[in-house]
Amino acid sequence: MHTVLTGRETRVSATLRLLLFILATANFVQAQTISPKVARRPAADRRSGESGPKAPASLSQRFEKEGVRVDFTVVARTGQGSPTSGVAAGADATATFRITYADTGQPVTGLHPNAWFSARRDARAPSEAECKDKIRTFAGGLLSVRPEINLNSYYILTLNDDNTITFINPQVAFSRTKLESIVPLPGAGADWVLSKNKEFLYVTLPQQSAVAVVNTITRKLVGTIPVGRRNKPMRIALDPDGRFVWVGLDGSPEVAVIDSTTRQLVATVPAGAGLHLIAFTQDGRYAYVTNSAADTVSVIDAQTFKKISDIPTGKTPVPVAYSSLGGFIYVAAINGTDIAVIDPARRQVVKNIPVKRGIVALRFEPGGRYAFALNQTDNTVSVIDAATNTIIGTAGVVKGPDQVTFTKRYAYIRGTESEKFSLIELGMVGKGKIAPVDVQAGQKPPSTLPGEIGVSDMIAPTPEGNAAMIANAPDMMLYYYVEGMMAPMGTYTNYKRRPRALMILDHSLSEVAPGVYSSPVKLRTAGRFDVPFIIDQPRMVNCFEIHVGDSPDAESPHSGSSIAVQPMFKDERLHVGQAVKLRFKITDRSNGQPVNGLTDVHVLIFEPPGIWQERQWAKAAEPGIYEVTQVFPRAGLYNVLVSVPSRGVKFGDLPFTPVPVNDKTKSDATTRSNNFSPTEKSKTR
Repeated sequence: MHTVLTGRETRVSATLRLLLFILATANFVQAQTISPKVARRPAADRRSGESGPKAPASLSQRFEKEGVRVDFTVVARTGQGSPTSGVAAGADATATFRITYADTGQPVTGLHPNAWFSARRDARAPSEAECKDKIRTFAGGLLSVRPEINLNSYYILTLNDDNTITFINPQVAFSRTKLESIVPLPGAGADWVLSKNKEFLYVTLPQQSAVAVVNTITRKLVGTIPVGRRNKPMRIALDPDGRFVWVGLDGSPEVAVIDSTTRQLVATVPAGAGLHLIAFTQDGRYAYVTNSAADTVSVIDAQTFKKISDIPTGKTPVPVAYSSLGGFIYVAAINGTDIAVIDPARRQVVKNIPVKRGIVALRFEPGGRYAFALNQTDNTVSVIDAATNTIIGTAGVVKGPDQVTFTKRYAYIRGTESEKFSLIELGMVGKGKIAPVDVQAGQKPPSTLPGEIGVSDMIAPTPEGNAAMIANAPDMMLYYYVEGMMAPMGTYTNYKRRPRALMILDHSLSEVAPGVYSSPVKLRTAGRFDVPFIIDQPRMVNCFEIHVGDSPDAESPHSGSSIAVQPMFKDERLHVGQAVKLRFKITDRSNGQPVNGLTDVHVLIFEPPGIWQERQWAKAAEPGIYEVTQVFPRAGLYNVLVSVPSRGVKFGDLPFTPVPVNDKTKSDATTRSNNFSPTEKSKTR
């Protein structure tokens, strides 16, 4: 079963409102000021980095304003491969913000909080202006301006041909740490699924008859789970509760079940012969497993792990899907001429929907009403309405369609014999209009390397909800597509590896319980950290504080920059085609004096997400001031970075400077860049 990682609700508009609020508000309350409304609640001795008492298992603080209370906690996790105990460097932990109404204790739900861990450079707590500036900087642009821990980030994961998983940070441009980690696997991975808490990744290893388990926080292989000798684990699925991981054992009349809490094999359940895909009823009570060689679908009690019955279907059933709207199971037979509709209450076929032979994929859009059935024989997609169990339309798509993935607004269809993908607007499907548009997604079709065509998704929606990443194995590239464009807006290298699967790992704060917003973190270095925190409705800004104890497991901190670079063009109004001088004031951080005589001040100017860039060497204009002359090719938002190798400063070590460039015929208020505002664009990347 293909793993679909749907994007969380878009936060672009919320972020824009947050920025406007930061700029406008004058009623800012610092967490460092102890008052009747702010109370520290230390969990244990905070001197965890010193000899003597061990680091505390947790730390917590409380902040209250205008009837809303925020309890911030950091809890160290144990027994999950973390080398360090307590809130100390090297430990795995969970950061949580519990938001309630102070008078009733009722949770405040549906929020989109933003937070970061920012290392404090000296003993002094940041002033109000400094704390506000931290939030403005982090919320306004993620490219190259990075806190020590970002609780609003996501990563691209690729499962590769060289038996590795790569963790790529797409929100860092031109930085040497863009490739975050490479995790070696003991064999070739086929399919994968993420645990409900996003901390563990389960990867099927067909040749090893095992499932690998990867910790997404430490980014290390923590072990493998054997599923029986000579068994071939392929497709993998997580039940709705997130408790059990189900694995189809191809070539064997069985499926395996793994307990995600103990990461142990708990059952091997009889099914039928052939290839297996797995779907669950909404309550998770029953699993439906297709058996391609037996021409049946097995109904399994997901609580007792006992097979209840086998339901006959068409020839070679493989694709299976559940409609959350209709409550029925749908099974497509690759060599059959209908799609079977099964009523879970009666455990029998209640209708057969006529189709042509060749349906290789079947999946419902997020609303659960419309199923997209891909026919690889005649290169079409047919849309089934679960309300009527009829096909409401069929249209031609890219050649060799084999996968379909959804954002909130569009269906993305990959073709194995095309370097393009088909895009279908979901809002028009309900009106009976199925009008695919083909968009370029690489230079070579997947069929160029037929041995690299796998079973897992190669298209994944981004958390913003209006974009997707597309992996191309022959190109060894990842393409970034923003809806509304006719071509990808940017590309990412996969570091000379051929991707066989693509996943977005969203480590943003998510609501894990009513009013409880949480994210796993890795405490890499010791020290005192400010934790800027912001929500929009109700409006609240605050800087918490945390002390991470020292530990032998601490990572070596990256040495700070010895110079400060101040752009001198922030308030200038720049226009397309105009030659402008961009000046930078460079001073020594230790004494604030101008730094003269530099001959290697390198300036990089690029248009996110990398569709245009230019580099120049700056010349000295005045003592401590360096400049380049730049002509911007078109209206939009550009980012400017500076490197000075002689001072150990590389691109990405210092914050970038966003530069809006206007068309001479348009006012600042109406200028847009690629249909995005500056805030939206930085958030997208």
